[in-house]
Amino acid sequence: MRVEHARRYLSAAWRAFWPIARQVLGWIFILLGLVGLVLPVLQGVLFLVIGVILIGRRNWLIRRARVMTKRALRRWADVRAPVLGPAGRMALRAQIESSRQSRRLHARYAAWARRRAARRAAPIAERAGD
Repeated sequence: MRVEHARRYLSAAWRAFWPIARQVLGWIFILLGLVGLVLPVLQGVLFLVIGVILIGRRNWLIRRARVMTKRALRRWADVRAPVLGPAGRMALRAQIESSRQSRRLHARYAAWARRRAARRAAPIAERAGD
């Protein structure tokens, strides 16, 4: 009984601690990523991606940065210069494809999580019937 009580206490403490720790770690990774974009020693893009993943897509600052990036890419794609226009259109296509793949991955993960929750709930329902 004591082990179960300790496990519940640790689980509750982790649930309270993890959201805060995730935000702090995410912003640290983003700062490292920004420094890494300038310095050749650090992998800036990798740290930025890890930071955004930790913070989450629903953070207002991340959402605003994404919208501003999409607007800038659309303006860049409309440029009529012979080199800049095609490069902007290529970057816009890459961004659109990246967003599409991200939505697909998110949908697949959500479906997997629902199946996993249903499998975990099935044995509990069977035990309740016994």
